[in-house]
This record gives sequence, C-alpha cells and structure tokens, in this order.
Amino acid sequence: MRKTTFLLVLAAALSGCEDPPDWLGLRSKPAEPPVSVPTAAGPTTQPAPRPAEAPVPPAPAGKAAAVPAPTPAPAPTPPPADPRAGAIMAHVNGRPIFMSTLTRLLVAGHGMTLAQQLIANELVRQEARGQGVSVEQSEIDAQHERTLAEMFGQVDSDDQRERLLQQLLGRNKVSTEQWNLTMERNALLAKIAAKRVTITDDDLREEFARQYETKVEVQHIQTPTLADAQKVLRELASGEEFTKLVHKYSVGPSAKSGGTLAPFGRKDTGTPPALREAALAMRKIGEVSDPIQVGTAFHVVKLLRVIEPENVRFEDVRGALGATVRQRKLRALQQEILQGLLRNAQIQYVNKTLREQAERGSGT
Repeated sequence: MRKTTFLLVLAAALSGCEDPPDWLGLRSKPAEPPVSVPTAAGPTTQPAPRPAEAPVPPAPAGKAAAVPAPTPAPAPTPPPADPRAGAIMAHVNGRPIFMSTLTRLLVAGHGMTLAQQLIANELVRQEARGQGVSVEQSEIDAQHERTLAEMFGQVDSDDQRERLLQQLLGRNKVSTEQWNLTMERNALLAKIAAKRVTITDDDLREEFARQYETKVEVQHIQTPTLADAQKVLRELASGEEFTKLVHKYSVGPSAKSGGTLAPFGRKDTGTPPALREAALAMRKIGEVSDPIQVGTAFHVVKLLRVIEPENVRFEDVRGALGATVRQRKLRALQQEILQGLLRNAQIQYVNKTLREQAERGSGT
C-alpha cells in the first residue's frame, strides 16, 4: 500500500546534473586534422655491422643443453583512432567501439526518462536559488533515511532497508545515481514547501478523528483475476489456512508479511474505499469477505480484530497530531510544486531524437 512515496520519488519519469553527459548533441565537430608532411629523404647510409654473438658454452656431459624460452609476442597495439570519431568506449580485437554509438542507443532507449529527471532537478534547483534555499549533504542523507522509513516501515534494520531499496531500484531499472538526484530534489522541495505549509485547528481535529476512531486490522489476498479470488474462497471453504493461501496466491506487496495490513478506519484515505468499506462492515473476528474489486485487482479480506478508540483527550495529543498533519501536507505540496514547475517551464530539446520523443509523448 506504500506506493505514494515511491511515486513521488519517481515523479517526472524518474532531474539536472551540473555537468551532464553530451547526450544533447551540443558538441561541435572537431576540426579536420592537419595533413602530415613527409620529411625530406636523408643520405643513404649502410647499416651498422651486427656484433658477433658470444659463443654458447657446451653443456656438461650427460645433460642436454638448455633451450632458452621463446620471448612472448607483444600484444597488438590498437590502431590510432580517427580523432574526428570522438571518444572510444572499448577496443575489441584492436578495433574501436565509439562512445557515440553507445550514446545513440542509450538516448533512443532511455533518453527521455533520464532527460525528464535531469530537467525536473534543474527546475527545482532554479526555484530554490530564486528563494534563497539550499541543502547540505546531511539534509539529503536525512531525506534518504526518511524515505526508506516510509517505504519500508515494517523493517527495523538499516542494512535490510538498503538491500530492499537496491532490489526495488533494480526491478524499476533505476540507478543509484538517479536515486541520489531524486533525494536531492526532494530535500530541496521539502524546504521550499515548508515555507507554504499552514495547519489549522480544523486540520488537527480531523486528524484526531482519523487516529482515534474505531479501526479494523485485516489480512488480505490480492489476486489479478476474479477467477483466482473465487479459487481462494473455495480452498478456504475446504479448510485451507488463510496465511498459507496468502503466500500461494497473493500478488500484493503485503504478501511478504502474511497479507496483514496496518489498522485503518473510515477516515483513513490511504486504504482504497471499496476495501475499507467492506472491511469495516465486518463484525465477526475471522469473517472472510466476498471478492472486492479495486482497480483491475481483486481482494479477499479476513477480519483479524476490531480496535475501539482510546480514551484520549484532544489537547493531550495536539503536538503529535500537528507533526502528522504537517508531514502529510508537506508531501502533497512537494508534488504540487514540482508539477507546477514542469507545467510552466519552457523546455526546448536540442537533440533530434529527444525532440521527436517529446513530440510523440505530447501528441503533436
């Protein structure tokens, strides 16, 4: 259920390096190399006489003469590259493969995704400079830690969170360098947004109602089709254990934790409305729902417990409520600021391939 943070992390198509690679075709073509001038022929000279080789002493009686080991042939020297062709990526059996070839393929396959990220970062940096905002590396590191805590809150180990992050980046084909750029961008956005956040008493009371209301804790199995959900119900009816079927059938991210979701109530907007209403309508512990459709997926929900509200006074938790509201508003405002910058920016792609990709993407 924790996709919101990663969507923010990948906003604008997981955005500006200070010294980006020359993917925009801005390098001018190097000048033609000067034609070499042959040197004038000098007087013909006879080669110097070859010095006589020292005689090889005879081998001792009964022993064969030692045969000197052959000198290994020197490795072939790659031919000099034409300076007009640009930097070389690698030599293969002495023949060069040029960086321009690699760059062309990268731009064609992944250029727009990376270009949009670089553009997003540059826009945020420009906005931050205009507002006199900057971040230190320690603030970027703190943003990294906060994001991991939000994404993998069920994991206590920092090392395990890092491993989960690398797995997630690998599945989404996002490099660590791209992640670091995104953390810098989000740290800047957080500082910009902090100047605009306001929290009212109504906000606090709404959050109080959200946190201190009747909630339920459920286990769920997410399936890609209705037929799969019905198969789950048939196996439950035949006596199969719910948790076992979670690991067997569920395709949701909560499957790794046995399908258990964090407790939620009617005001919890982080849970899909259809699933929330069906779960809150159940009253008997152990009750299992009919298939619930959420988007294109289907869910089977089992009620684990009903959590009645605590006897808590509003004034006693006002400070904690304010911190929660502030963090939620900051996340929403960061996304709003970024989308506004992208919407109002004047972006001109110089590289022909990127320009064509941008035009196809905008429907022109």
